[in-house]
Amino acid sequence: MRFRAILSLVTFFLTCFTLAVFAQPLPANEAGYRTSRAAENQSVSGQIASVGDAAFVISITKDKQKPETVEFLVDDKTKVEGKLTIGAQAMVEYRSDSGKNIAVHVVVRQALV
Repeated sequence: MRFRAILSLVTFFLTCFTLAVFAQPLPANEAGYRTSRAAENQSVSGQIASVGDAAFVISITKDKQKPETVEFLVDDKTKVEGKLTIGAQAMVEYRSDSGKNIAVHVVVRQALV
């Protein structure tokens, strides 16, 4: 009789312990997925200051402040409407990846001569 009671208690405690262990969420680095959700695309408009092989820079002026320049990388997934030329106005939709701005969609309006 005592043996049965001890065996029942041990089984009960092991079951409770097992349930408690599996009820805790896994730490983020062991979960097997990225903890940071993909950031939403951002957009900005400005004048194209320079154009390179795989990048371009636009100059953004906000409320009579000193112009700010932002560099964007162009990859094979970037959609460009128009031609990237210095002096043209551009609206850039981009995403940030590892501290770099990667252009997703660029709409270029040619500068008026």
